[in-house]
Amino acid sequence: MSKIGKFAQDTLDTVVKKPLKWLSEIQPMDYVCKKYRANKRNFINGLGIASIVIKDGLGCYFYVNQSLNNKKIPEDKRRFVAALDLANGGLMIAMQILLFKTISNKVIQTKLFNKMFGKHFDRAAKKGYLAIVKGRDRFKNLSEDKFNKSMEGVKDTTLDAFANIASLIAATTIGKRVIVPFIATPLADKTKEWMSRNDKHVEISKETENTYSPDKPAAETHKPELKTSSGAFGSFGNLYPKSSGLKI
Repeated sequence: MSKIGKFAQDTLDTVVKKPLKWLSEIQPMDYVCKKYRANKRNFINGLGIASIVIKDGLGCYFYVNQSLNNKKIPEDKRRFVAALDLANGGLMIAMQILLFKTISNKVIQTKLFNKMFGKHFDRAAKKGYLAIVKGRDRFKNLSEDKFNKSMEGVKDTTLDAFANIASLIAATTIGKRVIVPFIATPLADKTKEWMSRNDKHVEISKETENTYSPDKPAAETHKPELKTSSGAFGSFGNLYPKSSGLKI
């Protein structure tokens, strides 16, 4: 073996093989393996949702911290922007966990799967598949019981894959992009009040002051002031001053 090959093999042993061997022998990994063997579907789903929740939690922290220290945002609006980020992040995490607990339920997933793909695994479909398989020489003597048992294994594997995809779609798309935005904005005001409960009063900038009123039209609220001109051409009266009277 060349020096480069020996160096690569030693590096692989040190960086990959030895750490993985140590990780497989520690007590927590034994617990993880037992959980995986007991219910691999829930384990994989939980692992995927956990990684998303951790990512969203870190993102929420960074967004809130950035909003509170962003000098481009007016000082009186920073708390609201940060509160919106906090409410959005908190709701995303809570909604993803809630949907995982519901969509990942075996009963719900089985009903969804049967409604969408059940016809591909019913008795009529199995008979059609068996006829196709028996058309090959090496499967001519395949019994129906053995084929049905194999089809059940295919169905279980497909159901596991469907469960994983459905859980991730429900958590990342339905919960995160559809439900959360409708709740986060109204909740941001409450979150802002909680964040500002011990803060000193900050003067509101005139440029960012909320002047909306449901009882007064915006045209009247922002009606420009008319200024009268006092120059020589401000009125025709200034061009032609009135005489005090005719003299004969």
